[in-house]
Amino acid sequence: MVLTGPAAAAEQAPSPSPAATSTAAPHPAFRPAVAAPAAMVAGVVHPDIWWTVASGPAGSRLYALDGKGRARASYTLTGAPAGRWDAITVVKNGSGESGLFIGDLSAGRAGTLLLHRVAEPKTLTGGALPVKSFKVKFPDGGHRGAALLADPSETRIYIITRDPAAAGVFALPGVLGPSVNALTRLRTLPFPVRGGDFAQDGRLVLKTTTDVRILGGIRDDVGQVVKTSASLAGHAFGVTSDGRKAFLAGAGTRPVFRSVALPAVNAATQPDASASPAADDGTPVAYPSKSGMPGGLLGTGALVGLVLLGLLGGAFYVRGRRHGGG
Repeated sequence: MVLTGPAAAAEQAPSPSPAATSTAAPHPAFRPAVAAPAAMVAGVVHPDIWWTVASGPAGSRLYALDGKGRARASYTLTGAPAGRWDAITVVKNGSGESGLFIGDLSAGRAGTLLLHRVAEPKTLTGGALPVKSFKVKFPDGGHRGAALLADPSETRIYIITRDPAAAGVFALPGVLGPSVNALTRLRTLPFPVRGGDFAQDGRLVLKTTTDVRILGGIRDDVGQVVKTSASLAGHAFGVTSDGRKAFLAGAGTRPVFRSVALPAVNAATQPDASASPAADDGTPVAYPSKSGMPGGLLGTGALVGLVLLGLLGGAFYVRGRRHGGG
């Protein structure tokens, strides 16, 4: 259902309301050498490099851009099927090695899509990179994705959907396997999302159709809203490695990227290390929910069992006392 009028305005209001709001003037940054970049993410091995994907006459390629938009290297992905890529993120595995995940989130409208993982290149020499592909499936039908992003603290990958008035947040399993990897719906954000990225401190920075909103984490409410005159129409969006700026792409095949200063962390956007992912009612996640009993499902079951044993033991004790007294 698409809301219109006052209902739509209420649905899109940040929560908690009012969130801290600021206005940031955009600063010209660079016009990339690559035409029509579809997505971007700051590197981990190369914090001063922006990894981006774009499609051209020769097909889709992975590019490394410097802070002035110059192409430092370009790569093809060996083993990935031909197609258009519109999403990229970077995440470290359990061994501390960073990998780039690349995919076509628009393909999710069919209910499934492929994500391709490549090790983040240690040297910017260009060439071909071998990929490992993973099949991903939505639990409730098809969705067009708006953002592919990875939490640096949880090393977990999320997909946020592109919807007119609200956005679904889906999580991938912590470990991806060779068969179909089922996404889990965590929550619904009451506003549209058109791009997103995690800052290294765990804050979640989301681009909407009207502003930039900052959450303390994937499970938190909006704590800060940044108003800017920079164009929000472009596809690529990213947060710098130091978390101080967001880069917004303009519209067109050769967009200008403008940087927008992000406000400092406040109480509402202080990441909560003890919190666990939130879940919609009726759709539990595979790890403890924010409102769940301590210890999760196993802990809850053990607690109930101990209570029942205590009650039974008390009943037998009272019965024995009565018989002994008779």
